[in-house]
Amino acid sequence: MTATDGAISFSSSIPNPAASCPDAFGWAQLLQAIQAHFWVNWANDETVWVSDPKPLCTAAKDTDCCKVDTASGARYKVSYIGRNGKPVPPENVGGPGSHCPYIPGEWAKNAETSFAGGNPLSSHTNAFLRSIDPARIARQQEVEIVYRNDPFVVYTTQKDLYSQRGLKALFETGKGEASNSAPYRPTRQGVAYPFDAVMFKVDWVNEQTMLELDYITDHDGDTSTPPNDPENPYVTMKINVSTDGGTNFEEGMYYLAAITGASKALPNWHWYAFEHVNNLGRCDFIGCNDSFGYRTTVSYRLPDGSGTDQYASNFIRPHTQSDDVPADIKQQEVIYDLGQRYPSGVPTNEMEAVYAGMGIAAKGALTSNPALPSPTDSAWRSYRLKGTQTTYYTNDGYPTVLGASITEGGFVNTASCLSCHVQASVGPAGSVPPPTSVGATGRLSLDGIGTVVSGAPYIGDYYIRGSTNVHAVQVDFVWGILGAQ
Repeated sequence: MTATDGAISFSSSIPNPAASCPDAFGWAQLLQAIQAHFWVNWANDETVWVSDPKPLCTAAKDTDCCKVDTASGARYKVSYIGRNGKPVPPENVGGPGSHCPYIPGEWAKNAETSFAGGNPLSSHTNAFLRSIDPARIARQQEVEIVYRNDPFVVYTTQKDLYSQRGLKALFETGKGEASNSAPYRPTRQGVAYPFDAVMFKVDWVNEQTMLELDYITDHDGDTSTPPNDPENPYVTMKINVSTDGGTNFEEGMYYLAAITGASKALPNWHWYAFEHVNNLGRCDFIGCNDSFGYRTTVSYRLPDGSGTDQYASNFIRPHTQSDDVPADIKQQEVIYDLGQRYPSGVPTNEMEAVYAGMGIAAKGALTSNPALPSPTDSAWRSYRLKGTQTTYYTNDGYPTVLGASITEGGFVNTASCLSCHVQASVGPAGSVPPPTSVGATGRLSLDGIGTVVSGAPYIGDYYIRGSTNVHAVQVDFVWGILGAQ
């Protein structure tokens, strides 16, 4: 992978980099999203799944409806056409929408983001969680925003997937196709997002929580600037957050802690996760793997037992320790040593060249405005690829897992983006059929936290056993439909 004049390219010998070079492709997705100023230009769940959805416009002169215009040079790709026949501006660009999906970047630049899905703050003094899984505490107090690029929003609007009305029609179509195909079950019908659609989930953590959990420190005592890590700063942004469903909003400083994204470059999407290098427990449970961007060193025991040596590796294994059982009682076992920090690694020459070619994360270029990210901000250099996922199983038969310490805090070791999102489906009413606990198994971890699914999907989630009778129709891995009204 190389980058020249802000454009990423792969060798012509690699026709599908998402499949052949999934880690490099994950970096490409991150840098292209940064280049696009995703935090102000892309839509989020609340600007796609709006509170009072209007129907699609079906004729050129229709009013009080949602219009899609994909013509070259169109001012608005998606918009609400008011009763006067003209596009109606959103009430609060970047905030929840009312009648039709909209793309914030089409209406304003540098808009403050308002988000109604915040979690209330609390001290979380539980010593158990603080000592072994601080990321679980951060997860419970984060603001999770899923950004969607323009092709995603256009397709969602075209297919009327932004309303329960449209999702109900999708169910009826899928049910009819299945019943008319007996004894076979149709696949790859219904929803199929375009190959350039992107979902980009960001975990923003408030300043109070970041300080309480020691993710950052107020190192200089300067109250005019937000506290941060001087060596590996977090990207920051001011966000208007509501913890009561949108009645009241409060502005605060938030820190970008983790990113989980997906690109429709593959039929089941290409999944990738990034975390800030300082996140506590970043590589706990499943390790971190990056075959493109950063290298680290691994110590290993020599076969003859004479000592140890090191070699360069793209995998950072989880911290472990001995269980300290006395040798005269039982053989000691290796257990996890959780909640610690992990080595930064060293950027590869290829990574440095791509940073430079994209004009992103310039060395020493600190942001002049902590309230709004900038592509040139060197803080982007603080993020590391956690891993990628493109299949349900490894070649040796193990279910693949991928989870970020905060995004999946408490159930990282069972998390699977593919296995969770393939469950995204709708029932007869156009709403998500029970159970609505996303990806849950019903089984608990040793800490009493719910685990989630991994491995291949279960046919019983969609069909009544032994028949072609559908009780749930898939929505192409998109859980945003939970917000459909």
